[in-house]
Amino acid sequence: MPQLKLQGRSIDYAVRSSKRAKRVLVKFRADTGLEVVYPSRRRQPPPEAVLQANADWIFRTMSRLAEATARRPARRYETGETFHYRGKARALELTLYSQLPDDARSRVQLTGDRLLLACPQSAQLAERRAQVVAWYRAQAKAYLPGRARQLAEQRGFAFGQLRIKHQKTRWGSCSAQGNLNLNLRLMMVPDAAIDYIILHELCHLRELNHSAAFWRLVADCCPDYDHWRAWLKENGPVLIL
Repeated sequence: MPQLKLQGRSIDYAVRSSKRAKRVLVKFRADTGLEVVYPSRRRQPPPEAVLQANADWIFRTMSRLAEATARRPARRYETGETFHYRGKARALELTLYSQLPDDARSRVQLTGDRLLLACPQSAQLAERRAQVVAWYRAQAKAYLPGRARQLAEQRGFAFGQLRIKHQKTRWGSCSAQGNLNLNLRLMMVPDAAIDYIILHELCHLRELNHSAAFWRLVADCCPDYDHWRAWLKENGPVLIL
């Protein structure tokens, strides 16, 4: 991975091309870190110049990401940990059984403000995590497709397939073929924030970019989008499974 000195600090970065990029971009991604993204068939100006021109933004973003990391809960899937569901905090209550009934496996159940997790005594952290993630995935599959169809019908959109994924940073995406991806972690945020993300992706069916025209369409569909956009930026990093 190439490296550059910015304001006396050594910074690793990656370079890639994107057919969707209309201009040169500087981005942070969970998997690759700092990136310079060029439109297809373009490599000017050189990445070093792009990074130098964006140095202040890069360091501000690095500071914000470091703060978010410090706020992120260390998941052990033990009694007392807080998980959010539909915007409300739920306390995890772990029960370990020496032997589960023959017809039962590890399972998760929402009861009031408690998220009950029952596992065998031998269950390791990975198994407990898998059960919690599976529960959120099931809730997402039960709610998100129907809500997306409802909002699409209300606003005159038509999408193709809808897939539920578990992603670290992206709440959703829309393909050029009109298919939607939604993050199962949406089940952790308030319903109004879920609607914003769905409407955001539906708007990409008409504007597959983030142009001024796109944001006007989003504002028309979701007048308070700027509030929920800021809310997700602030709270998203700590809403992890």
